[in-house]
Amino acid sequence: MPTTKDSKKRMNEEVQKAVAEGNAYLANEITANVMVGTTMIIIVGMMLLCLVLNEVGVFTADRHLMRLAVLLALIVEVPITILNSIYVGTKSWLKIPLMVDLILVCAILAAVLGHNVTLVMVFPMVVSTRYFDEKYTQNVAILTAVVFAVAAVICGYFGIMNLNMIKFPDGVTLTVLPGQTLRDAIVAAGYDKNRYVLSLFVNEFIPRVLIFLSLSVSCRFVASRGKRMVDLQAETAKKTSRIEAELDLATKIQNSMLPCIFPAFPGHPNIDLRAVYHPAKEVGGDFYDYYIIDKNHVGMVMADVSGKGVGAALFMTISKTVLKNQLQMGLSPAEALTNANAQLCENNDAGLFVTCWAGVYNTETGVLTFVNAGHNPPVIIRKGQDPEYLEQKSGFVLAGMDGFRYKEQEITLSAGDEMFFYTDGVTEATNRRNELYGEERLLTCLNSCMNCTIEQQLVLVKADIDKFVDGAEQFDDITIMGMRITE
Repeated sequence: MPTTKDSKKRMNEEVQKAVAEGNAYLANEITANVMVGTTMIIIVGMMLLCLVLNEVGVFTADRHLMRLAVLLALIVEVPITILNSIYVGTKSWLKIPLMVDLILVCAILAAVLGHNVTLVMVFPMVVSTRYFDEKYTQNVAILTAVVFAVAAVICGYFGIMNLNMIKFPDGVTLTVLPGQTLRDAIVAAGYDKNRYVLSLFVNEFIPRVLIFLSLSVSCRFVASRGKRMVDLQAETAKKTSRIEAELDLATKIQNSMLPCIFPAFPGHPNIDLRAVYHPAKEVGGDFYDYYIIDKNHVGMVMADVSGKGVGAALFMTISKTVLKNQLQMGLSPAEALTNANAQLCENNDAGLFVTCWAGVYNTETGVLTFVNAGHNPPVIIRKGQDPEYLEQKSGFVLAGMDGFRYKEQEITLSAGDEMFFYTDGVTEATNRRNELYGEERLLTCLNSCMNCTIEQQLVLVKADIDKFVDGAEQFDDITIMGMRITE
């Protein structure tokens, strides 16, 4: 027989398997079966405690009857408990013997204790609602009523199950002595048989039946409500699964749109350019790009679309395509961003915008012509010098103002010089104390890897960000790109 730890592990595995297969009812039934089995063990444990208390004189029930009841409960409970432990609730048929055993154990408990019989009667029915099956709960209620009716007749004949504690109007307490039947006790008490039957019917059975019926209706309603909730969860799970599949496809499509062949410019071995992208969600709005314009010019872009998720990803796709088309036409960065801004402003009902840094590098002269449209300033690392932020003038964001004309700037890069581009997800990365990673920490990190390759530099920066945030949730996309002019 498996241990409790093994059983729990197997149950969790079966539940997860059922959930993965979209079978919410099976997952619920497995946990319900285990719960009913555990409930039976608790009830039998209570009966054993009652037996001990009765033996020491705390209770006054008939000792032989109490011992017999505990023995019967164990005979009823042990086999099905073993089966339930072996199958850990995974067999659908288990719910039938489990509930039958629970009803029998409750009937035995009610017979022994003699009080609060109605509470014990409704217990199986209440537990059955955990299966979220209205018909099943109804059948449990019918079976419970039949079993307890039979038990009432049997126990009534022997004067137990609270029937020997009825107070009659004249103050006579009916007591059934050992060896007497209930009828013998009535005759011995000199009480009118018909009046007793009427008293028993009115004071005992009618209230219990009414309570049982009202609780039966309530339990059926709970089971029905639970079924609707399971249906809703199943439907939600299907939708979630479909959305996750679509987002996974969108992630693959978006990642495939970002260039990933490095070195970026095989025809220009003196330019080492690499980039990495880490979205905050399945899809995001950051993007980078690079391309060969002609034999003497290469282009590079680092951009960040406002917002997160699918909307930003769609706008990212449009923005990336528009910018690439403009720059690959051979236009200057200023002309390319001016035209791109005009196109992105058209029908921009969502009000999204793009911060962008775009540059064109002349491989013969070493001149880098660039435009900054509201983006974070890149870091320039001159050979042998400390990293510093590039001094520049920033224009307005793309798709923010129709008709805006951008102005370009120039710098000259020599062998050994580096550029580091990033989105605000880097400097605005937040740790558990709500502190920002910040610009100074980025410079410190870059300064610590002056002799690194560009690939090592990108890895180090991401690792430093991860160390800083210390497991805090990533709220913004992180995109970084490095470029070095080699000898």
